[in-house]
Amino acid sequence: MVFSSPLKIALALSACLLTTPAVANAQLSSHLPGKVAETLANNPQPWLGNNAFIVEKTHVHANHWRVRVWSPANRAIIENNVLVPENAPGPRPSFYLLPGIEGGQQGLNWLVSTDVKPWFARKNVNVVMPLGGPYSLYTDWSSPDPILGVNRWSTYVGRELPPLIDAAFGGTGVDAVAGLSSTGAAALNIAAHNSARFRAAASYSGCPMQSSPLGATVASAMMSSGGGSSMNAWGLPGGPAWRNNDPASNLHLLRDVEVFTASASGIPGGPDIGSQSLKSAIGPQLVERVSNMCTADFVRSARQAGVRVNHYYSPLGAHTFGLFAHEMKVSWAQTIARTIGARDL
Repeated sequence: MVFSSPLKIALALSACLLTTPAVANAQLSSHLPGKVAETLANNPQPWLGNNAFIVEKTHVHANHWRVRVWSPANRAIIENNVLVPENAPGPRPSFYLLPGIEGGQQGLNWLVSTDVKPWFARKNVNVVMPLGGPYSLYTDWSSPDPILGVNRWSTYVGRELPPLIDAAFGGTGVDAVAGLSSTGAAALNIAAHNSARFRAAASYSGCPMQSSPLGATVASAMMSSGGGSSMNAWGLPGGPAWRNNDPASNLHLLRDVEVFTASASGIPGGPDIGSQSLKSAIGPQLVERVSNMCTADFVRSARQAGVRVNHYYSPLGAHTFGLFAHEMKVSWAQTIARTIGARDL
């Protein structure tokens, strides 16, 4: 596949299509018990109250659980994959892994596209992987969008979901959050605004400079690729909402967070092997080069502001889940496990 412009390349990040909230909730109603299912069947976007709660918790297999959560902020039920070590005593910290640009609900996501399930099986940590939020960049939007609806993902990941995970899976409240590609900036920003909980944060091949000219161009293009409007998200570029959703504009809030960033050269090879063929896919190569530029700019600014940043650069690697998984494992070994007090079993 050949892309006609760098902007289109920025939209070709790994993920899968997401149904609308109405369709998703309608599909979900057939799997939920009692009055909740009845409410969903009669009203695809019900108002279930102002408090987040677990609607359904299902043991899928081995260390894999599926948890559906009512999010008042998003006015929707959100599905989350959770990995919990088998037969391990709690309490334990939690590690939140955000999906790619299209939300990961029907294909490419951490659980399907990487080996996280076996890799975390003997690590004493809850691994929480929300699904949904296509083209939202996992941020809080200022206004509902006619195409993408309500998006309040920073609130969901930063405030609504963690207490529920703690209660259901024995969490300690000492957590880390990481995002890949389009959600790398969001992970750092969620930690910046919730540093009492998220002691570590990581961006894997992201662009954590949302307010810079390059970052604003990439962010606007990613939103518009799903039919959304950056005006509905954060208003005019350079405005307060743009700065509030930009970790590079909130560096003072990251001084209590251990930050890990990763990027690669864009040259296929190494971690990419086995994840996808790159012989004719120019897009992932160029996207990774853009990510590398964004990340380098962020690292310089963050270090100058006194933020502790561990930056990992891979001489081989394009924008693939193989690279993202490799960067995640490096971040775990170098920064995250130590910071949140996780250990191998």
